[in-house]
Amino acid sequence: MSLISLINVSYQAGTKPLFAQISASIEHGDRIGLVGHNGSGKSTLLSLMAGNIEPDDGLVQRQRGLVIGQVEQFLPDALSQYRLIDAVIQVLPTERQIHERYQAENILTELGFTERQWHIPMSTLSGGQKNLALFARAMLLQPELLLLDEPGNHMDSRAMWLLKRYLQKPDTPGFIMISHDRDLLDSVTNRTLWLRDERIYSFNVPYSDARIKLEQQDEAAAKTRKAEEQQIDKLQRSAKRLAHWGQVYDNEDLARKAKSMEKRIERLEANKTFVTQGTGLALSVDTELLKARQLFIMENEQVSAPDGSPLFHVEELVLRPGDRVALLGINGAGKSSCIRRLIEAHLTPHDQQTTTRFNPNVRLGYFDQELEQFAVEQSIQSWVSQHSQAGDDDIRQALIRWGFPYLDHSRSVRVLSGGEKARLLLLTFQLDQPNLLIMDEPTNHIDLQGKEELEADLIQDGLSLLFTSHDRHFIEKVATRYWWIHQGRLVEIHDLKQYDEELAASTLAEADCSNRLDQAENTVPEAQKADALLEQLLKLEQLLEEDRARKPKFQKPQRQAQWQDEISELMAQLEHL
Repeated sequence: MSLISLINVSYQAGTKPLFAQISASIEHGDRIGLVGHNGSGKSTLLSLMAGNIEPDDGLVQRQRGLVIGQVEQFLPDALSQYRLIDAVIQVLPTERQIHERYQAENILTELGFTERQWHIPMSTLSGGQKNLALFARAMLLQPELLLLDEPGNHMDSRAMWLLKRYLQKPDTPGFIMISHDRDLLDSVTNRTLWLRDERIYSFNVPYSDARIKLEQQDEAAAKTRKAEEQQIDKLQRSAKRLAHWGQVYDNEDLARKAKSMEKRIERLEANKTFVTQGTGLALSVDTELLKARQLFIMENEQVSAPDGSPLFHVEELVLRPGDRVALLGINGAGKSSCIRRLIEAHLTPHDQQTTTRFNPNVRLGYFDQELEQFAVEQSIQSWVSQHSQAGDDDIRQALIRWGFPYLDHSRSVRVLSGGEKARLLLLTFQLDQPNLLIMDEPTNHIDLQGKEELEADLIQDGLSLLFTSHDRHFIEKVATRYWWIHQGRLVEIHDLKQYDEELAASTLAEADCSNRLDQAENTVPEAQKADALLEQLLKLEQLLEEDRARKPKFQKPQRQAQWQDEISELMAQLEHL
């Protein structure tokens, strides 16, 4: 029996239909990439599979007793103040947390966390580490199926490598994974489910091969549709002639043939081959080269973190018209702080700019990875009006063209998905035509096809761009120059291999340093070890006491025996300290 079966499932979000009568099955061993345009319903489909919501029509069948592990896209607020190890084991029922703690520790170790990191607050972890922690929580449930909603978001190269390695293990359970990372999908999946045009397409290959197959289907469908429309057009002309002749010559036989032909045309119209409408995403910006040697210069600039602590120094770097610069560095190096410094300098009156100076003719378009501009109670229409110089008619037409139906223009921007917000921000660039783009992780929330279309848009001649990204393919495709935050300096390099080699070396050095620290921490005074053992002992005794206080028919003798054995083991350890 299939783990999950979707049978003629339909679902509508507000006024927007997401899918209509789709059917699919998830089998044992499937490692599925779930892809589709932003807003196509990928996260909704995962929620339907998990049973968090119910379909408007159709049936979702799950194997009886199926254990599902879900990896959320964002860290729940309730977990932010937990220590890492506590946040992971908290996913278990209270009575299982103590004696299954070692499993959580094993999973965290496999995901690259050191013993020292087990005890730090979740709020201090990087975005990629938080995603790995959420993955560890799901794995601790020993699921038969994992549902992963963009687990690679915000991950640096090291975290992504660790996630890939874990998902490639033979004993990792089957999974359905939403991702916008082509390399991740091609590395770990064996099937692709593609949501598009309220339909679902299934391919028994990873993403890149599935994309080729889908394009071939689209080409075949377009050719078939063209032939059908030619046939319909021919029949319409014939029917019109027959009807005319029947009327002129008062010939009932010709009139009947005309009506028969019209019914055939209606059947052909109703059964025409479906052809996709595409994403509607297309970005173009003003590529007119400024009549200047530079768009901005950073000279003798010291960039600091929001708390004022120094991050790196810039001796002199110039961005010229037509440059597309990738800003490189590990998480925490200061990429976002560098962008903030540039934005501040651009907002400073020209005659007051000092160490970072912009050409006064620069019209800047800024893409914020956190999409903080949307944390307001505004309708889609009014938000675009506020962030664009375009008129209302142009805005309405652009919104419809970019996939926002007229009836949705009054929706609040606060409730939009990450992909919809990203699309709306890019739309303002289309309307206002900036001549310099600064983009902080622009690919985080954009679907795969939208990402590929954005790549094509960004490499047009004359476009000037500075961007950060963890998507290696995107960097290689778009960038013409590389600026690297390294050892307290922002410098230019000319080959990504240099960055890769240094990153690998620093990762090994970090792991070696962490191991030495962990070894040192293993020499913790015996009094501290005794305190930890006593804490576990007290929790077990409390569980045992609470269970024995229940009525006999509600007690759990097997659990009591297990807890008693663990208490005896802890007592033995205490005696040897």
